[in-house]
Amino acid sequence: MIIDAHYHLDERMEPIDEVLSQMEENSIDRIALMAVPCDPFHVTGAAEKLSAVARIMLAGRLNRIGLMAYRNTVTADGMFSVLGDKYNIYPHPDNGAVADMLEKYPDRFYGWIFVNPSASDPVEEIEKRAQDRSWIGVKTHPFWHRYPVRMLDDTAALCVEKGMPLLLHLGGDRDNGDFRFLPERHPGLNVIYAHGGLPFFREMWDYCKKRDNVFLDLSSPYLNVPLRKKVVREAGPEKCIHGTDGPFGYPSQKGFYDHGAILTEVLNLPISDREKELILAKNFLDIARIP
Repeated sequence: MIIDAHYHLDERMEPIDEVLSQMEENSIDRIALMAVPCDPFHVTGAAEKLSAVARIMLAGRLNRIGLMAYRNTVTADGMFSVLGDKYNIYPHPDNGAVADMLEKYPDRFYGWIFVNPSASDPVEEIEKRAQDRSWIGVKTHPFWHRYPVRMLDDTAALCVEKGMPLLLHLGGDRDNGDFRFLPERHPGLNVIYAHGGLPFFREMWDYCKKRDNVFLDLSSPYLNVPLRKKVVREAGPEKCIHGTDGPFGYPSQKGFYDHGAILTEVLNLPISDREKELILAKNFLDIARIP
C-alpha cells in the first residue's frame, strides 16, 4: 500500500483529474489532502539554486546562516518571498475545498484540518470537521502564520481527545520553532514534523529517536536524495512517513506535479521491503489510527 500523507489541494496548479491520473500511474492508494496555504508559485532557476545552498547549510555546520536565510523567506508583512518575488500567505486555508473532495472521492483521499490559531479558533474548526472520520488529523504552519507553537496547546489537547495526529511546519525562531513543547506537554499526542524536521534537521533527528510520539515526513524539495537518506538513517524508518508537499516542486512532463519523484526515492532507499512498507503506509495508518 502507498499513501501520500502530505499534499496541498490547489487545482490552479494541478487539476484533480490529473491528481487521480497520477495516483493510478504510480499505484498510490490514498492521498491525505490539506488546504493550500498560499498563492501558486514555482521555485526555478536562481531561486532553486539558492534553495539548494540553504538546504546544505541547514543540514550542516552552517545551520545558523541557513536559519537566517530560512527566516527571511517570510517578509515583515507576512508574505512568502523568494529572491524578491512575493506570494500571499492565506490566514484562512480553505478546508471547504478539501471537504468537497473527501465527499466526491471517499475511497481516494483523507483530509487534514488546516488551522491557524492566530486568525480563528482551531477548536471550533476541528469540532466541525472531526465528526467525519475522513479527516484524519490537524495541519498547522507556525512559520508562515507567524505564531508561537505554544498557541497550539488547546489544539493539541483536542487532538489527543480525538485520537488525531498533529502535523507542523516549524519556523526558525525560538517560539515558532519550539519542537519540544507539544510532544512533552502532551505525551499522548502523535506529532509529525514536516519536511524531515526542517529547519533543525540533525537536532530534530536526534530528538525524534528519543520520543515515542514524534515523527517526520519526507516531503518537499526542502529535502533531496542524500538528505532523505540521512533522515531515514538517523531517525529510523519507523519514524518516517512518505509525503510529497505537492503540487510544489518536482514538475511533471505535463507541467503539473510528478507524484512519482519522491516515491521513487523512497523505493530506492537502501533498506528492507518491510521498512519501506512502514514509510509508505503503515506508520501513517498507525499514527492516524486508521483501520
